[in-house]
Amino acid sequence: MFSNQTHSAEAQPFADLSQQIWDLMAAKDADALKEIFHPNAMFVHMGGYWDCAQELMIIGQGFIHYKHAEVYGVDVKQINEDNWAVYSTIKLDAALGGADNIVTTPFFVTQTFTREDGKWWMTAMVFTTRTAGPGIDPNAPSAH
Repeated sequence: MFSNQTHSAEAQPFADLSQQIWDLMAAKDADALKEIFHPNAMFVHMGGYWDCAQELMIIGQGFIHYKHAEVYGVDVKQINEDNWAVYSTIKLDAALGGADNIVTTPFFVTQTFTREDGKWWMTAMVFTTRTAGPGIDPNAPSAH
């Protein structure tokens, strides 16, 4: 669950695409992300869920700046010929509502990818807070 694994030749492009998304989010490159995020994609965060247009606006305008994702593990699973899922174990440093409000949160992140007319799109991104595993101090007080 927490360890990285070697991916098959079929799965590796999705692990790479997932990393590319983290890099583009850190760069606040909403234009490049628009070419990867399906127009009907949905994004589930701790505070709610929203559509692609809203996520791109949030990233582009820096309302949430995904500064750095420390990726501890990536698991890639084929659902069927046209659908893959990437499950990542990360610790995310993000600036919320401004550069001075940095929050570090450990997450499991699920990204789904769908092929449509020969092009691969990310169709969903779901952040689930985790309470154990890499990047978590077991002696730190819990917020829960």
